[in-house]
Amino acid sequence: MIAGGELNKKQLAELRKALAGMELPPRKRQRLIWRLAKYGVIAAVKRHVRNQESPDGQKWPGRKTKRKGTMLRNLPKLLHIREMPEIQAVRIYLQGGGYRNGEKPVPAGTVGYAQQNGMRVNVSRGSQPRKSEAGKMATPAQAKKLRALGYRVRSGKRWKKPTLGELTQTMPYAQAGLLIRKLSGKAVKTSWTVDLPARVFLGMSDDEFDKALARQLQAIGFGWDVKAQDIKGKT
Repeated sequence: MIAGGELNKKQLAELRKALAGMELPPRKRQRLIWRLAKYGVIAAVKRHVRNQESPDGQKWPGRKTKRKGTMLRNLPKLLHIREMPEIQAVRIYLQGGGYRNGEKPVPAGTVGYAQQNGMRVNVSRGSQPRKSEAGKMATPAQAKKLRALGYRVRSGKRWKKPTLGELTQTMPYAQAGLLIRKLSGKAVKTSWTVDLPARVFLGMSDDEFDKALARQLQAIGFGWDVKAQDIKGKT
């Protein structure tokens, strides 16, 4: 059994002890391990994402932005199981998702690892992919900001505050950004730190593990009368 966040060390030891004490043929033993992964670990992940909490019941840290919606809602769909009968194991892995960093694809496993463990990244402005700004005009938000900062243009012998429409139709996007930075007196950041808090989604609590093991023993026709409370503390 390979454990990479699926089972903790205690649970892994319990499972190994339970398997050692059962007279299961190799194929049935492999089937039990696969069912524990499918209907134990992956089912637990779906539950954790639905409840937005880690296996131990702790609520995940919220987003720092105003964005709403379920966090990590697509990750459970990307979990797959690889059979490894030669070593009596299965591997749970993430694949798909179409994640990208600019033009560069990002593996689902990298995204999952970052969410599971958290990470801190130092980012430089030059390393960030820039979308083409050719032909792009100032946005309404930029126009409002310029007016709020007192931006004016000459009209004959007088100075006037341009309308939102005039700004969005005549001023390039990049120029608007530069003027906003100058008028607000804010220095342009050349680097910054991004902290991603850990949102543990992969794994099972001891109670979840006990129940999953009891259910899957029943499902393969071994120990039809086994209950979770009978397993706990004995395996």
